[in-house]
Amino acid sequence: MISAGRLRFLATAKRENNIDDTGKKQKDFNSTVGTFRCDLRDTGSIEVGYADGVALSNQFDCLARWEAINSIGLQANDILLIRGRTFNIIGIRNESERDRLATIQVEEII
Repeated sequence: MISAGRLRFLATAKRENNIDDTGKKQKDFNSTVGTFRCDLRDTGSIEVGYADGVALSNQFDCLARWEAINSIGLQANDILLIRGRTFNIIGIRNESERDRLATIQVEEII
């Protein structure tokens, strides 16, 4: 379990909508899935190939209550907005399969 004092940040989950007006699929993340309280822990940074160059990928563990993310139906293809920063979800873990603590691995590409 994570104590309520550690849940310092408010995360907003956004889901991709596929809009098919002209036969093309466009990415649109305007659909808000829900919000939940979380804590961010820095797990390191790496350089990754991005487009035609190199980008810095900051990786974090986002800790939240399992009930909170389960109730909004968070998926791995959603994005998170936390304190004005956008994070891509890498994976979601149910720690010890106890349905109490969710560890969401996220990355921010700079």
